[in-house]
Amino acid sequence: MDYEKCLRLQYHLVELRKNDKIPNTALFVEHNSIYTIGRKADPKNYENVNVYKTDRGGDVTYHGPGQIVNYFIFDVNIDGRREIRKFLENIENAYIKMLGSFGYSAMLDEEPGIWIETEKGKKKVASIGLAVKDNISYHGIALNIGQEAVNGFNLINPCGLDNSVMSYVDIPRDKAIEAIVSSLADYFGEFQKINIDDIKLL
Repeated sequence: MDYEKCLRLQYHLVELRKNDKIPNTALFVEHNSIYTIGRKADPKNYENVNVYKTDRGGDVTYHGPGQIVNYFIFDVNIDGRREIRKFLENIENAYIKMLGSFGYSAMLDEEPGIWIETEKGKKKVASIGLAVKDNISYHGIALNIGQEAVNGFNLINPCGLDNSVMSYVDIPRDKAIEAIVSSLADYFGEFQKINIDDIKLL
């Protein structure tokens, strides 16, 4: 899905969620190749590429083929309190648990994102950047599942890091999404699968 089209969809869904017209909604998409920057981006990290400015957190990142992008249109209130940190932790823990089910030693690090232990040391396989409007989240997490995605980071310093830290997990797309949804359900409750074309009509 085109990145700008998907961003417009997210804004639409945020309004629907804010007015309780839809439940918490997780989107799974793949984008055409694009570089995006967040609110705290440093121009030194993306001198060689054209970028699309967004309102998420974080610095510069890449989206493209070989990646699963998971957006969260969720109410971040937990037991009546705005719990953005806990909401983020739940997402991180769900992904760590999912990767563990495929045999990867996944973890958090001092730098944002999800990391795995490899023979060459710790490598980053997922980037996270969220935004919250009226207690509703949008944007999300991008998981690299192919070398093609990793190659896209070669022209930037992703999140201000040397691009050599980027890697991927070798998990088939359909199996990865199924496992992600199952793991997210442990933290957010069961999900109902719908086609993206259906929610655009709401």
